[in-house]
Amino acid sequence: MELSEGQRRILNIVAEKSNRSANTSVYDDAIISASGLPSDEVYTYINQLEGLGLLLLAIKVSGADFRLINITKEGLEVTSQGQGLR
Repeated sequence: MELSEGQRRILNIVAEKSNRSANTSVYDDAIISASGLPSDEVYTYINQLEGLGLLLLAIKVSGADFRLINITKEGLEVTSQGQGLR
């Protein structure tokens, strides 16, 4: 699987912010802030990565203005082995 530059960037940010742990959640706004990209563009990449099974996007809790995101074991493998990176 080949990832675009934007997808790779977002996946690497989630891996870094979660300390490379599939059990550690990352706030979506922390990913947006670290990426320097507009939030709609970041969410496009997040949704694409979720569709590939590399990220898990938690259900937004009522009243919360954030979502939690986890990297999957497959996502960690992609970031550590360089699979699918251009």
